[in-house]
Order: sequence, then C-alpha cells, then structure tokens
Amino acid sequence: MTSDVLTAVAALEPRLRDAAARADGERRLADDTVAVLRDAGTFRATRPARFGGADASIRAHLDLSSAVAAIDGGAGWCTALWNGGNWITGLYPEQAQEDVWGAEPEALISGTLMPGGTVGRVAGGYRLSGSWNYASGIGHASWGLAAAPLEDGLGWLLVPRADFEVVDEWHVAGMRSTGSNRFVVRDALVPDHRVLRLERMVAGDNVTSATTPTHRAAFVASLVTMVSGPLLGLGRAAVAHVVDAAADKGIAYTGFDRQRDSSAFQLQVAEAAAAVDGAELHAYRAADALDRHAAEATYPPELLRARCRADASVAVRNVTRALETLMYAHGSRGFADASPLQRIWRDANVAARHGMLLPQVNLELYGAALVGAENTVSPFL
Repeated sequence: MTSDVLTAVAALEPRLRDAAARADGERRLADDTVAVLRDAGTFRATRPARFGGADASIRAHLDLSSAVAAIDGGAGWCTALWNGGNWITGLYPEQAQEDVWGAEPEALISGTLMPGGTVGRVAGGYRLSGSWNYASGIGHASWGLAAAPLEDGLGWLLVPRADFEVVDEWHVAGMRSTGSNRFVVRDALVPDHRVLRLERMVAGDNVTSATTPTHRAAFVASLVTMVSGPLLGLGRAAVAHVVDAAADKGIAYTGFDRQRDSSAFQLQVAEAAAAVDGAELHAYRAADALDRHAAEATYPPELLRARCRADASVAVRNVTRALETLMYAHGSRGFADASPLQRIWRDANVAARHGMLLPQVNLELYGAALVGAENTVSPFL
C-alpha cells in the first residue's frame, strides 16, 4: 500500500508545490491540500488495518513523510505527526479506536507529549481541563491527545473535537503551515478506555500486548525516529534545487557564468549532499532496528533505544548543516520570497528544534547509556 501512496504523492507534486507558499502565509495547510493527501492514502500509513490502514513499518513512515516534505515541508511535517497520532491511537484499547475511526474513518489525531492541565478521577474515567501547546495540524484534527499527570503516573487522554477549542497563536519563522497551535479543554469527561498510561508504553508494554508488528515498536524511540522523517525530504529538496539552478546561475563577482563549472561550488554541493546522505543512513538505521525488534516482539535494550534517539538528532543536524552550506553555495537569491529554498531553510531549522530532536538531549542520553551511567536526563527512553 505504501508504494501506491508514494506514487500518488508524486503525481500530486505540481498541485502541492503551488499551494505551499500560500499555506506558509496563511499559517495552515489548505483544506484542499489535506483533502488530496487524504484521498491519496497519505494518512492511512500507520492506521490499524482493521480500520482501513496499512499497519506500515517505521521505515515506511519515513519514506512517506520525507516524500511529502520534499514537496512541501509543512505538509510533510503534518503527515509525520498525523501518522504518529494514528500509531499512538492504535495502542489504545479497541473501544477507543472504534470511537475514533468507527464514526469517522479518515479522522486525524493531533496532540503533544508535554504534560499539562488538571485531572480529576470520576466514576468510569476522568474530568480533564487545561491547554496544550504546539499541536501540529490541530486545526484539521477530529481528536486531540493531551498528556496529563494521573494518580498513578503520566497519561495520554484522547478527546474529541467537541471537547476542545483551538487558539490561533502559531506565529513562527518556519513550519508556519503546520498550524501548530494550542488547544484548550474545559472540564471534559474522558472515559477510562481513552486513557493511555505512558509509563507502561515507555517500559515496553506494547511489545507484548500489541497484535501487529508496527505497534510493537519501542514507543519513544519510534516517535523520535518518525519526527525526523520530514527533515530528510527537506534536505533532498534543497540539494536538488541548488543543483538544478547551477546549470544557469552564475557566481557574482567572478568569471563563472555557471556555478556548476566552479570546483569550489562542486565541493560545497558534494559536502551538502553527503551530509544529507548521512542523515538518511542514520534515520533509516534507527527505523530498521526498531522494525526488526518489533517483528521479533522484543523490547530493544536501553543502549539501542538511546542510539535510535541519537541517530534521529544526528540526522537532523546533518540536514541543517547541509542547508547552511547550500545557502552559501546558491547565493543570496535563495533568500528571496519567491524562492522555495528560503522556506526549506526556515522549515528545517524550526523543525530541528523540536524537543524530541534536540542533540544536546539525545546525545547525552546516548552517552550515558554508552558508559553505563544512570539516565538523569529524561524518563522518555
């Protein structure tokens, strides 16, 4: 199914490119963009097969989000996050999944892992109130994932669109079209079957309880790896743009009428392309390791989970460093509003600062695991 979806996405390239700049200005994806991607099957990748999804692997998830991001970074980011929301929802009890997809087969789920809000225990569930920032694609979502402290640890509560409102405050330098706004819940009743215990997932409970290989993948390491996917597509798109322009674009104040004839330019492009290649090697190494353990129904050891998080950060850092080189190589024209390169540059640099991708966090986790030190950085490993 994923190969068919990739073919459909490629056919949509002219349409998606035309819409990208407008979506950037409007700070949200156009309804039409979401509709055509939905019709192409883009958001079914990690939905459970019993609800019409593909139960796709982590590797396939990277393939898909990077392909969309190579055309439109914001759309690629939402593809990754909405498929991530599908994947998470597939870990809930079957009744919760029926609540989401039984009533609306193409429902989209957005949310955030940062805990907030207040929760009160009531018969059969919880009363939830609070607000959650940076929920990518929340304006198009039918369901929200809200992390909150419960009496026995951290939980992820699944709430329908009728129970939350979206606050339009996403004014940022890049990834503007993702509409990563805040959503607010006021005294909503969340039944027990729509609560996921995060500590249990972090401990690997899904490895033994999930019925499909996709949903047996290590919880945190898989989410971090998924988020790296759009950066891979942005890196590939930037290299392609600069290489294509080099046949006709000169180098200012030099004798080069074509950039491609300059050895210095060739070296810059090679350096950037190699960095993007390295990013893919790291990200796909992580995805393949997670998929392998999921297929075997084994929970990866702490060192491997930490390495996967580090792989995602190194991949993302490779892309942002490649973009810096490419912007110098291409020249100031790349910063013109009409150039897609400046939007790629902005989108990648904002996405790279996502909390799950920060190198100083993920590399410290990996370093601690390598030397056998206690993890004092984050419980999400």
